[in-house]
Amino acid sequence: SAIFNFQSLLTVILLLICTCAYIRSLAPSLLDRNKTG
Repeated sequence: SAIFNFQSLLTVILLLICTCAYIRSLAPSLLDRNKTG
């Protein structure tokens, strides 16, 4: 079970990294919208 928990933890970390990278790529447009709107 320890190995399974480790793999699931790595999967969650990878998902978080991908999500953060995706949000950062969209961040400029979102910030521009907030500034203009």
